[in-house]
Amino acid sequence: MLALSGAGSPEELSEYEAERFARFAEHPLELNLASRSRLLSSGLFSAYQVAALEEYRQRSGDILSLTELALVDGIGPSFAEALGFFVSFGSSKPPGARERRRVRQSLLLRGAARFRGIPGHNGWSEGDTAFSVGVKYHLELGERAEFFWSSRTTYSSAELTPGTFSLALYSRRGPRLILGDYAARFGQGLALWSSFSMTGFGSVAAFRRNASGFAPTSSFSPALRGAAFDLPFGRWTAGGGIALDGGPSPMASVVPIAFASYFGRRGQLGVQVLHKDGTVVSVDGTLGLGHWTLFGETALSSVLTSEDGFQIRSSRVAAVGGASWAPVYRVRFTALARYYPSGFHSPYSGPVRSSSKVSDETGFALGAQWRKAEMTFDAAVHPQKATAQYKGIFSVAPEFSFGGSAVTTSLRCTERFRPKDRNPWRHEARLDLKFVRGPFSAACRGDLVLCKVFGALGYAELGYQQSRVPPSAYSGTVLAFSAFVRASVFRADAWDDRIYCYERDLPGAFSVPAYYGQGWTLSAMANYKYGRHKISLKSSFLSRNYKSAQETVEIKLQYQVLL
Repeated sequence: MLALSGAGSPEELSEYEAERFARFAEHPLELNLASRSRLLSSGLFSAYQVAALEEYRQRSGDILSLTELALVDGIGPSFAEALGFFVSFGSSKPPGARERRRVRQSLLLRGAARFRGIPGHNGWSEGDTAFSVGVKYHLELGERAEFFWSSRTTYSSAELTPGTFSLALYSRRGPRLILGDYAARFGQGLALWSSFSMTGFGSVAAFRRNASGFAPTSSFSPALRGAAFDLPFGRWTAGGGIALDGGPSPMASVVPIAFASYFGRRGQLGVQVLHKDGTVVSVDGTLGLGHWTLFGETALSSVLTSEDGFQIRSSRVAAVGGASWAPVYRVRFTALARYYPSGFHSPYSGPVRSSSKVSDETGFALGAQWRKAEMTFDAAVHPQKATAQYKGIFSVAPEFSFGGSAVTTSLRCTERFRPKDRNPWRHEARLDLKFVRGPFSAACRGDLVLCKVFGALGYAELGYQQSRVPPSAYSGTVLAFSAFVRASVFRADAWDDRIYCYERDLPGAFSVPAYYGQGWTLSAMANYKYGRHKISLKSSFLSRNYKSAQETVEIKLQYQVLL
């Protein structure tokens, strides 16, 4: 997941990404059977990679291994290795055979309860209890159609809304229509990137976006709502869509979107246009030259603003571009520059950046990967706010194996400097160790932060994972069980010294809480899968002394069935 999304650590991911990858971990994408439309909708490949895959399959036939997948233009060994967890290599149907139209369905039900209160001699005081529920349904009709529906309540909102609806209609020849909720990923994200967009440069893979175009979504938090289509012809693909800004209400405004892309043997060129409170037009491109890859995008935004009672048209040009050199396997060097002027109108953009907004930023970043070690450096200046940030990250993750056991270590050091802040320096060092022998595992982490005062976090985790195929009248029935127990302690008296730490959660969910104050946590996670049924249970306890001695108890239960 980290390699495919560009994140440097689990703490940089989002729930949207976790939901997307969890679906393909459960049901790997059938690489040789999937049409162009299905490959694009998966979001696992960029549009250029899909074009290269189609050309390879036409020229050489089915792709039967990760080694062969790595030979496809634009993929390479590292990307193929990461894809191995989410794709399968089943052989395509024999010539003349009818297309498979099997129906596949899955249903997921989720519930959670949380109690917070302050313990005292006479029981709990100021306590409150909250509940949440969630449901997901997925229907797949061969290679022709796909339907998603999801809805949930949260601890802060008990209303169960209609949720997310997404219907995708596919054609073996390439045309695709998406109705309802969808995501849009184009170019380097400067004009149109409605799904998960990471800030910062946690890894070398984060420098360049892998755009896949339009895609249906099963996320609880949808991106765009309306309709979208694309139509390939030769090396060109064109399409468009509409998005109802503000939801399906009568007051929602209609946002038109259009694009056209050309895919050649060495790269890709695209144009995107959208109109929302103004017009944004962008041109992007990717060019492969042997071990070198050049990529970039430039966009023009034009919007009417009111000044002293007059309507004035404000136009801004933004640009992002970079180059990557990969001389050998697992060795890569990348450089990237960006310019996002103040007033740049970007309602759906999500390019690489250091801050939350794509505006008032000029920056330059460098990255290097050497085997198991990575280093990135980014310098960003915000002229209008008169601020700047300089951030460097170094990480190394060697692996060892002996006598049937495996040991994984990871050291990550982060230095951040903001000259205008009251506490300009923030130092962080994190060490992870994991030991695996057979079905048993043990892991621990130590994290230290120095900013305003200091922050520290440590945890130890024990785990057990077992999977087997028991004797059964039902061929292929799989029995799997896993359980993990984690204990953590932390102290961060100032918010500036807070520490984010990934925590195991229900499959498809994602939890990265911020630890501050003083306290400790204890959590347990268990999964049981038998045949088409899977049950997951998580329980956790948090005791934190921050302004008040507050304690939190939480229980989550999830059931998933393949219909």
